[in-house]
Amino acid sequence: MTRIFKNTGDVGLTMADLIHMREARAEAVSADGTLIASIENTSGLPQVWMRAAAGGAAWKVTDLPERVVQMAFSPVGRDLLVTIDCGGDERFQFHLLSDGTGPARALTAAPGVVHVWGAWSPCGTRIAYASNARDARIMDIHEMTVATGATRFLHKGHGFQEAIAWTPDGAGLLLRDSLHGTNQQSLALLDIATGHVRNLAPETGRTRYVAARMAKDGSGIHLICDQGKEFHALQWLDLAKNQITPLIVVEGRDIDLWAPHPDGAQAWVVVNEEGASRLALMPLVGGDGVDIALPLYGVIQSLKVLPDGQLLMTLEGPNDPADLWRHDPTAGTWTNLSQVPKAGVRLADRPMPVVARLPGVNGAAVPHLVYAPTGERPAAGWPVLFIVHGGPEAQWRPTFRADIHHYTSHGIMVVAPNVRGSTGYGRAWQEADDVEKRMDSVGDLIALARSFAAREDVDATRIGVMGQSYGGFMVLAALTEAPDLWRTGIDIYGVANFTTLMETTGPWRAALRAAEYGDPVADAAFLADVSPVKHLDRVTAPLLVIHATDDPRVPMEQGEQVFARLRGRGHAVEMLRIEHEGHGFVRLRNRLTVFGRIADWLARTL
Repeated sequence: MTRIFKNTGDVGLTMADLIHMREARAEAVSADGTLIASIENTSGLPQVWMRAAAGGAAWKVTDLPERVVQMAFSPVGRDLLVTIDCGGDERFQFHLLSDGTGPARALTAAPGVVHVWGAWSPCGTRIAYASNARDARIMDIHEMTVATGATRFLHKGHGFQEAIAWTPDGAGLLLRDSLHGTNQQSLALLDIATGHVRNLAPETGRTRYVAARMAKDGSGIHLICDQGKEFHALQWLDLAKNQITPLIVVEGRDIDLWAPHPDGAQAWVVVNEEGASRLALMPLVGGDGVDIALPLYGVIQSLKVLPDGQLLMTLEGPNDPADLWRHDPTAGTWTNLSQVPKAGVRLADRPMPVVARLPGVNGAAVPHLVYAPTGERPAAGWPVLFIVHGGPEAQWRPTFRADIHHYTSHGIMVVAPNVRGSTGYGRAWQEADDVEKRMDSVGDLIALARSFAAREDVDATRIGVMGQSYGGFMVLAALTEAPDLWRTGIDIYGVANFTTLMETTGPWRAALRAAEYGDPVADAAFLADVSPVKHLDRVTAPLLVIHATDDPRVPMEQGEQVFARLRGRGHAVEMLRIEHEGHGFVRLRNRLTVFGRIADWLARTL
């Protein structure tokens, strides 16, 4: 294991130092505008930190034994609701920090139940949320009086449903229903007094509602959605007419986030440009906008307008871990509010990823990001590591990845593809891997790898593939479909057997996965056939399997199946089991273990 931390690269970036770099994100602002809370991992586990909006050092507010996942200030005071789970099991529980200070008081105490955060009521006395307390497979809508903890059942669900906003008068709730999957959602308005549910936004095809904000006068809802469009746009739903009208549309691009300008006639929008963020101020009705230069290349993860008209956001880039940034539109200045510890590592001069496209299945252009290695090129060419994102309804974006800096500084080229099924390139590309087209995404990955193998600056005998979650499926499928291509593989909590996945994944998620992967009954034969465990006899590359004990999405039995089958055949396979983590690794000690092991594995096998 000593090879992990040896300074063998041109700048000697050790995995340990890179993993010790901290981040701050997911900011929330108190109703009076005086406090800014954020989730930071400075202590080694995501907790709530607070800072005065006027400036100054931050202080740690929570010291919980588990990670903080979400938080939301009351709309009328400084009470802060936080969401936690246990070991990453995603069975979320609510806690309250009165007046924004500790200790945290538990509002829910049912560790086997999932509580999905919704919203504070306008008066700040109640919260709305979804939970599967009645039926593990179904999310019902509930209300809680915060002061007493008294709860009330409001609406019986039929699948995965969320309460995402209150009406301004506090008499109703906006519901988002994903009964048919996250890409075929519907909206409804619940009248709390009568229980009546009014369906909104008449269907015009498959729609995904990314964000919804009720107008202060209750006349309508601002939505980021793709109803009637290939890409997500800012649209207006008139509640009286039950009609959607596009407001801001950026052709060929998704709008990821928006925030209203104080003048009411414009909006700040964050546009997805090949994965990176572009910030612009645009009129709500026609006309050109003005681009706002960001302090760094990367991705805006959140966007808010402060009471003084300044913008607040979480911003991160390939060379910059997430920090809180404030922008003064009048002065045109940017201020890094958090500046969390970076372990003494400087990455400002490191190469940026380059966006490119190469042919995939049927000649389709497959976007991908290339991270160039540094140092002297080996005579035979660079080794290449493909890293495949999860989802598949996700996009590889130029965010901060500590491990990539280790790989590239130790002479490994990294390629991160957005194969079909990825978001950010329109609905047609996103749906191009659904059900019976599943293996076309694997074909894209293999085609890209063969293109890189043909390059003069690449060693075709040293190409590896790594991925997590659905990306783990891509790893296993690629190893079985093109065994001659790969030198090594790393499967991180990947899907290996769709049949057993549908039986063991969290019950509240099963229907969502069926919409993407296929019906476990009607498509049983197909799901069995595309499951990599059925074809592991084809694998020739050594494989590292990493899985966590408390993963609710892809349970550890998936990794165990792969390990047991390959080990039984005498194949070169290792498995790293991580205790008390879920679908990802958040504890510092576990991140050091996992990524240290990966670095050691690549040193030995790639």
